[in-house]
Amino acid sequence: MATTTDFLAWLSCIDLSDYNDVWSLYHTVSDLSDYSSFEIDVKEETNGMKYFLKSVECDDTLMLASEKARQTFLSIIETEYCEGMDIDGYYAYHHAMEKDD
Repeated sequence: MATTTDFLAWLSCIDLSDYNDVWSLYHTVSDLSDYSSFEIDVKEETNGMKYFLKSVECDDTLMLASEKARQTFLSIIETEYCEGMDIDGYYAYHHAMEKDD
């Protein structure tokens, strides 16, 4: 198990085809709380906060080395996985599409 700072390499080993997983990943990082198969550890170091993101699907840990890196990662999730919507709109849209009214 290695630690990486390469967002795209880490994301490539995660299956984000389900909107629930996209939502869980986003909120794990934004809320600094574990959701579904994602866990985050926050470490305060002398040069600032570092965030360590883990998934049951990937052997590697993603290190977000600063608050700026954390915000960039959240932006990448919305840009690459939310079909042009913000995370809440994306989740609401797909949740509504699942309903069998």
